[in-house]
Amino acid sequence: MAEGELKFPDTQDCSEGRRTQAALAEERNKFQAIINAMQEAVIYADQHGLVVEMNDYAEKLLNVKKREVLGKSIIELHPPEIRERIKSLIEEFQSNPDQDLQTISRQLGERWLEMRFSALRDKEGRFQGVIANQIDVTEKKRLEEKQRSLGINLIQEHKLSAIGILASGIAHNLNGPLAVIVGYLDLLYSRYPELVEIPLILSQTERMKEIIRNMMIKSRHEQDTQKRPVDLNSLLQNELRFLEANLDFKHKIDKQYEFATGLPLIEGVYSDFSQSFLNIINNAIDAMVDSPIKNLLIKTHYDSENIFLEIQDTGCGLDTEDVDKLFSPFYSTKPPVGEGEPGRPTGTGLGLSSAYQLISKYGGTIKVEGKPGEGTRFTIVIPIERNRPGSQNSSPFILMEETENLVEVPA
Repeated sequence: MAEGELKFPDTQDCSEGRRTQAALAEERNKFQAIINAMQEAVIYADQHGLVVEMNDYAEKLLNVKKREVLGKSIIELHPPEIRERIKSLIEEFQSNPDQDLQTISRQLGERWLEMRFSALRDKEGRFQGVIANQIDVTEKKRLEEKQRSLGINLIQEHKLSAIGILASGIAHNLNGPLAVIVGYLDLLYSRYPELVEIPLILSQTERMKEIIRNMMIKSRHEQDTQKRPVDLNSLLQNELRFLEANLDFKHKIDKQYEFATGLPLIEGVYSDFSQSFLNIINNAIDAMVDSPIKNLLIKTHYDSENIFLEIQDTGCGLDTEDVDKLFSPFYSTKPPVGEGEPGRPTGTGLGLSSAYQLISKYGGTIKVEGKPGEGTRFTIVIPIERNRPGSQNSSPFILMEETENLVEVPA
C-alpha cells in the first residue's frame, strides 16, 4: 500500500465487532430484566463503592431515580447513622477474601429494611464490587412485636389465673375460721350485752363474709364456659364490688351507678361479659389517672330490641383519628407492659380488642364517643331477641343471688 493511502477496516472485523456489541447489549438487557423481575431491591456497586446498576424495585423502595444515582457512592443512599458501617463493610470485603455476606437493618420512615451485602469476586478471588439486596421487613417486624406483646399478655393472664385460683382457695378456707369468730362473738354478746364494741366487730365480719362471697361467685362463674341466662345488672354489681380492691378506684373516683329495673336476661358465657365490661372499665380508670376530676358513670337501660351499657369517664378523651384504631389488636396509647413509669398505666393493646371480639359473638357492638380532654363514653349494645334464654343450647341455670337495683353500690 502506497504511503498516504487510507486503510479501511476489514469488513469481517467490523461485523465481528458489531456482533460482539449486540451480544453484550442482549446479555445486559437479559440481566436487567432478571433483576427487575426480583421482588426486592438490588443495587450493584463497583470496587470503589460507586453505583453501577440498580433495579426498578430499588428505585421504588428507596424513592430515587436511577439516572440520579448511577456513579454516586452507595453509602450516600443510606442515613448518616449507618454510613460508617457500610464503609467499613466495603473495606472488609476488599481486605478479606473470605468475607462475602453482611446483614444490616435500617428504618425508612415507618418501614423497616433488611439489607444483605454480598461481595462480587472474579475467578481469582479478586474483589470486583458489592451487590446490595434490600427487603421490606416491616410486616415481619410488626409480627415480632405482636408476638412479643402477646407473649407478655399470656404470661400476665397465666399469672392472674393462678392468683385467682389461689385467692379462691384462700377465700374458701377463710369461711371456717370466720364462722368460729362470729359464733363466739354472738355467744360473748349474749352474755355481755353492755360491750358495745361487739356489734361493730360483727358488722366488719359480715363485710368480710360479703367480700369472700363475691370472690367465690366471681371465681365460680369465670370458670364456667357454658352458655347460661345472665342478669347483666347482677354481673356488673358483683364485678364492681370486686373492683373495690383497687384503692384508686375505691377512694379517688366518684362513682355513679344507674341500673335499669326489669333488665331482660340474656344467654351467654358469664366470663365473656365480665371480661369485656372490666376491660372497658379499667380503660376508663387508666384514662383518668391525670384528671383533676375523676367521675365514672355506669348505666344500664334497654328498649324493645337492645340492652345498652354505658361507661363514661372524665379522662383524657380521644382524638377522632384514634377511634378507628381503638379495637385493633395491639393498638394502645399507653406504653407497653414493663416499659412504663412505676405506678403509671401500661397496656398490651389487647383489652379493647378482646372486648370487641367477645361482644361481637352475640351480635353486639361497641360505640365510642369522646373529644380530647373531655372524657370518653363507651356504649355496649347487645341485641335481646337473638340472645334470649331458652335456646336448645341452653344449660341448666342457677341464678346469681339477686341484689337490689342500686343507684350506688355500697362500699
